[in-house]
Amino acid sequence: MKTAIIYDSIYGNTGKVAEEVARVRGEDAKLIHIASARKEDVAEAELIIIGTPTHGGRATAAMQTFIKSLPTDIWLNKKVAVFSTGMPASSVSLFFRMVIKILGYAAAPTLAVLLKMGGLHAGEPAEFMVKDKQGPLIEGELLRAGKWAESLK
Repeated sequence: MKTAIIYDSIYGNTGKVAEEVARVRGEDAKLIHIASARKEDVAEAELIIIGTPTHGGRATAAMQTFIKSLPTDIWLNKKVAVFSTGMPASSVSLFFRMVIKILGYAAAPTLAVLLKMGGLHAGEPAEFMVKDKQGPLIEGELLRAGKWAESLK
């Protein structure tokens, strides 16, 4: 299945997850950093996987802008899946625990936007954890990312 993996990565952690997802999805997967993403990447793919760091419970501004820049009907009948990276609530201050509890991570709300625009659910949203703001990924997260990528329909 022709797959576009469009990702943003600030400190490289989301990029590492995206690379693992692309590796598992195989030769039909195209890995695209948000700075190079084009409308045609979405139009030509059967499955679009979005990867983003979590910022205030949402995708990065660049990812949100890219998604909003596309015509809504481009998502019709496209399989979509989303993953995000973030810090576990257990490793942050009480204030940030509350923020995470209220806002959550970016994957679920981003997937909801894509489904609302006509995308087809290809898998549950996934959150991959980093040790602190700049990373690194918590041990085992890349293995978990690979298993998530295999589960996508």
